[in-house]
Amino acid sequence: MTTHDHPHHNHPANATAHAPGPLRCPECGEPARPVPPRHWPLDGFAPRPDTSHRDGTPLCPVPGPDGSQPAEPIGAPARLTMRQAVRQSWLIHPDWTVSDHLAWLDGEGYDTDDVTGHLAEVVGRWLAEYHRTDPRSRRSADETRVYVVAGGDMVAVFDSPEAADLMAVTMGCANLAPVTRCLTEAQWQQAHAVLRAQQPHITVTDARPGRAAGTS
Repeated sequence: MTTHDHPHHNHPANATAHAPGPLRCPECGEPARPVPPRHWPLDGFAPRPDTSHRDGTPLCPVPGPDGSQPAEPIGAPARLTMRQAVRQSWLIHPDWTVSDHLAWLDGEGYDTDDVTGHLAEVVGRWLAEYHRTDPRSRRSADETRVYVVAGGDMVAVFDSPEAADLMAVTMGCANLAPVTRCLTEAQWQQAHAVLRAQQPHITVTDARPGRAAGTS
C-alpha cells in the first residue's frame, strides 16, 4: 500500500497547512475523525482502525512492524483566545502589569487589531475581573496590602488590585509608563517617607477609603 492508494490525500508529508479540527492525519495534514474507515481491505487479517479521513478512507500509510499500516492521528488543539491567553499568563505571572501582558501577546503573535476598543483598557478590565474573582486576593485584616501605581511625577495608592490596574491603564494611555507594586502597609509608610524626603515634587494621592491624607 502506498500514498497513491489515496488520491485525495497525496499532499506532501507533514504538510503545514491543515484544516482546523481536533484530530488530523500526521502525513497529509487533513482532518481526521474518530470513525473506522468505510472500506478496509485487510478485514480478516488486521483489525479495522479506529480513525479515518473525513471521506472515510484510512489515514495515510506509515511503516509498521508488519509492513505499511495507517498512521495514528495527532491532535490539533485550538489556539487559546486572547482573553484565555491573558488569564493563563496572569495565573502564571500574577505580578505582571498590563504592559507585560501586551508585550507577551505581541510576542505570541496574537492579532490585537481584532480587539474592540483600546487594547490596554480591555486587558486592564480583564485583569481587574481576574483579581476581583480570585480567592487568593481575599486577605485578612492583618495581611493588609497597599497597591502603589507610579507614573511620571504621580504616585497613586489603592487598597485593591482592581483600582490599581485601572489607574495603571489610565497612566499607560497617557504614556506615563506606569509601574505597579504591592506592598505591606509598613513598607508603604517607609517608601512614602523616603519619597517625601527625596522627591518632594512628586504628587502622591492616597485613594484608599477613609484615608484623610488625600493628595500630598
